[in-house]
Amino acid sequence: MNTFSDNHAAIYEEPVDERIRKFLKLENYFLKINKHKEIDTIYDSFAALNSLVALYQTMSRAEVKRELIREIDFHKSRYSEYVKIEGSDKIKLNSIMEKQSVILNTLHNLKANYLNDLHVDELFQHCVKHCDTISSELDYWLTRDHAYRQNQINLWLELIKPIENSVHFCLDILRKSSETREECAKNGMYIFKLETEKKVRMLRITMHSDNYFFPRISVGPQRATVSFMTLNDENKFIQIKDDITFVIDLCYI
Repeated sequence: MNTFSDNHAAIYEEPVDERIRKFLKLENYFLKINKHKEIDTIYDSFAALNSLVALYQTMSRAEVKRELIREIDFHKSRYSEYVKIEGSDKIKLNSIMEKQSVILNTLHNLKANYLNDLHVDELFQHCVKHCDTISSELDYWLTRDHAYRQNQINLWLELIKPIENSVHFCLDILRKSSETREECAKNGMYIFKLETEKKVRMLRITMHSDNYFFPRISVGPQRATVSFMTLNDENKFIQIKDDITFVIDLCYI
């Protein structure tokens, strides 16, 4: 396991399948909304609103609820197998399975048209249409006091809270269900085979945050490539030619 503290670690994540990619995108929107809505500036309220609009548009185009139910059902089936293994931590596994059941129940109880309240909200729909251009109506809302703006964003978020909780739960379980390795990229490149029986869903690379280089992760059907890159004086990304030691997590249930 890596021992970096949060303040000194940079973590780079790359999904292996499209469902996890979608969840990471949604998580990123939720994190930005929750960060910016707490800060008392017009610019942060606008940033929170802009992320909420992008989140809404993404969810309007995708079957997020169905994807979450499928993912948690998959997790639950895997944990049902693990709990039967002799020597497994049955208390911990049963606790996770109970949480899975609660989240699944919440998702099943979420009405099919759960976005409808946002569809018919005149203010929100105005923001959807004019967030890129700004309008007098949006300017008016942004100049209300912070508590007013924050409360309105919280009300909108509450409508999709089950989705937010489910996304965080799925990704948290996946991140914690990982095989950690310390590897060395010879001449700045590391190539490895993805073992099909493990069904790896996401790769995570942990490095010191003060490094002058970063990993570029490319995932194919059977293998993954990690190339360590840096930015030169001409703002071009170039590959490092040194040997780089790094920590990688293979995340799978």
